[in-house]
Amino acid sequence: MSAAEVWDDAQRIAAVLRQNLLRAEPIVRLPIPFSAFLFALDGLSRDELMLLRQRVEERLAA
Repeated sequence: MSAAEVWDDAQRIAAVLRQNLLRAEPIVRLPIPFSAFLFALDGLSRDELMLLRQRVEERLAA
């Protein structure tokens, strides 16, 4: 297997894992500093941010 094939496989696996994360429930709730929360937001993909936005809007509407 070439390095390019290994890279492609790794990318496909990463994509599947990202999709699974979008479907998964949160693992734990931890009280963390707000700055740590903002730092974590910077690492989210657009799809993850859209899901978060939807959940926040639902909570605000309740």
